[in-house]
Amino acid sequence: MRTNPIARFMAATIIVAAFVAGCSKTNLTNLWKDPEASTAPMDNVLVVALERDPDLRRLWEDALAAEFQAHGVHARPSHQLWPSLPDSTQVPVVMRRDGNDGAVITHRLALTQTGNYGGGYEKSTPMTGNDYWRSWYHTYYMSANEYTNAPKEDEARYQIDLVGMVGGGRLVWTGSTTPIDPRDAEKVRAEVAGQLVPELKRQGVIAGGK
Repeated sequence: MRTNPIARFMAATIIVAAFVAGCSKTNLTNLWKDPEASTAPMDNVLVVALERDPDLRRLWEDALAAEFQAHGVHARPSHQLWPSLPDSTQVPVVMRRDGNDGAVITHRLALTQTGNYGGGYEKSTPMTGNDYWRSWYHTYYMSANEYTNAPKEDEARYQIDLVGMVGGGRLVWTGSTTPIDPRDAEKVRAEVAGQLVPELKRQGVIAGGK
């Protein structure tokens, strides 16, 4: 039986598309995943954007939470719990109460900090110890306060951390964005949330049914 040329073309198109999708790479930079992390894929996360501007904070948290939800992972924006930024003592307490197994933390990087634009994952450990809340989160929280009266730059780079509830909070994955206008909702949705969540699924650190 002869195969329909159109059917052959459609099948080839599907195969090529699947291959391209499987080989696609994120444009996130400075990627690192804990090689010793043994926790199960996370399916219930809290999203915290360390921005003093309430509108900007809501924009980032809602965009990220929506993308997680679209991929089958329960995610809650922190602004639904705290009108102002939660400090390092509040977040883990509420996470334990609400059964979150992880938190996604975003914060603005210093303007002088450069990125590794070569892609791929780094082998060097970006931090030591597991007490993320008392050390790194506290530092980011204090830095966020410094931007309260800072001029609004057109572009900025952001670091994104995924933290598990093991111990005092274990950094499971981290990466940073290329320069982006943080107030451009569509870019945040497509170039940050739309890149981040599929990458976390590909690395097996979050669950999700889609």
